[in-house]
Amino acid sequence: MLLPLLVAQWLALAVFALLVQRNGWLFYQGGDQTWFYTSGWILGNGAVPETLVGYAWAMLQAPVAALAGPNFLAGLPAIVLFQFFVLAPLGVLLVYGIAARIGGRAVGYGAASLWIVLPYLAEPLFVDRYHERYVEQVLPQVLGLTALGDYPSMIALLAAAFFLVRALDSHGAADAVACGLFAGLAVGIKPANGLFVFAPIAALAIRRRWREIAGFGVALLPALLTLALWKHKGSGISLLAHDTIRIAAGASADDYGPPTFLERVQQYVPLDREQLNQQFLGFREYFWSARLLEFGALAGVIAAFRRSAAHAIFLAVWLGAFFVVKGSSPSVTVETGSFWRLLMPAFPAYFLLLTSIPLLIPVLGAELRERFPIVHRPLAWRRPVVLTSVALAFGLPLLVVAVLPPAKDPDAAKVPLRSLYIPIDNSFRATVTPVEGGVQLEWPAYVGSHANTFYVVYRSPLEYTFPATGRRVSEGLMCSDTAGGATGCSLEMTEVGRGRDPRLFDRVPRGRWTYRVAVAANWLDDADQGDTFVVSAPLNISVG
Repeated sequence: MLLPLLVAQWLALAVFALLVQRNGWLFYQGGDQTWFYTSGWILGNGAVPETLVGYAWAMLQAPVAALAGPNFLAGLPAIVLFQFFVLAPLGVLLVYGIAARIGGRAVGYGAASLWIVLPYLAEPLFVDRYHERYVEQVLPQVLGLTALGDYPSMIALLAAAFFLVRALDSHGAADAVACGLFAGLAVGIKPANGLFVFAPIAALAIRRRWREIAGFGVALLPALLTLALWKHKGSGISLLAHDTIRIAAGASADDYGPPTFLERVQQYVPLDREQLNQQFLGFREYFWSARLLEFGALAGVIAAFRRSAAHAIFLAVWLGAFFVVKGSSPSVTVETGSFWRLLMPAFPAYFLLLTSIPLLIPVLGAELRERFPIVHRPLAWRRPVVLTSVALAFGLPLLVVAVLPPAKDPDAAKVPLRSLYIPIDNSFRATVTPVEGGVQLEWPAYVGSHANTFYVVYRSPLEYTFPATGRRVSEGLMCSDTAGGATGCSLEMTEVGRGRDPRLFDRVPRGRWTYRVAVAANWLDDADQGDTFVVSAPLNISVG
């Protein structure tokens, strides 16, 4: 029955992708897509970039970026197709495997079917004014039609959950090790996914499975070591240093002094009851019934508890950890849609609780698993092909990060106001011609984008210094080197024009100036808004 479900999933995804608002291959993104792709492009060039995000998703995109080039829009189709043909069906199979072990094959088939259709069925439950945001902004992220790190994080945690449920149903440490490896992969994609690790530990501790807990912890080490080395090489940050959080936030430890233990905890776990209450108010305002969401999870915990206390605790802790921590963040709201994206790694926990509700049916619920049992097959981890695959998948990233040097050339720059990290394409150059009253800039049409693009022209003095901080800007970039880390740059320039034609007239005053041209696009194909995805080499001029 699973093969027809996979075909149905692909058809539904294809129809949705064709009907929803988009610009070529560019759907609404609204997150860290450029951070991962640019990091992957620099990795493909043989260096560790400024490490603004985790390493795993960037490494998976590195071969695509190496072939497609620095322009995110050129590599986007390959990333979307990978999620379409690999990650999406893998999610269905994992959901079936977990649900079938909790409630039997009938529950598993029902869960796999609901996993495919639920995102679409939920749309009528939102108020009319939320329709556009949900369909055009939330669903492309939830369905894996973007290059953000949240969707692969969700699939990686589903894989970890599958092996955890297997470990609970058996006494094999190999399943716990596999759970740890995939949990480590999720942490490597986004370090915030470390919230998941509390759930397996709690579930295994209830069963007093100390050997499995030890195996789970050991399996996390490759990812944690890789992440620590990745952060150190990319930003010069030691994860054990007292000033880590201050530096990671962009502030100097000298300005504030060493943070206290409570300050460090609050940076990572911003527990805010008022903000959590705002999430419930958002459910009430935009969703058909906030009570439905709340009691759905509660009923699912009770239903899973009837089957196994360990399963119920695992799902409850998984969902609760993400909701409490992520929901407390001031940048997360239901109104903007950021809640659904940032809570996506915990969505499977909520979903599996919902699909456990049939276990509450008197008599039938208790017999579902016995009537439709699932056969347990031991994990054949001793096979050479399995050992080799594990070594390559989880050991290769550590080797790559250990061997590659930190990037010292200004190959990429942050765009502070837009929260972007874009590559600098030195093969993309503008030319200038003096004309009466100013200068005429021209540049070649930028090809290779799988979306309609436009251009944004930036200008800044050739060199200047910020009076308040003493930071120096040269050719539009403010760069800083960290001890043992990669060079980090930000684009400090003023926009002077935008449009679709590869030329611009600018009334520039006297002085020495730098111009850069950026390629931009957005899902609405609107030249008045959107993100920049690649920026040109500098064009330096002197106006007398």
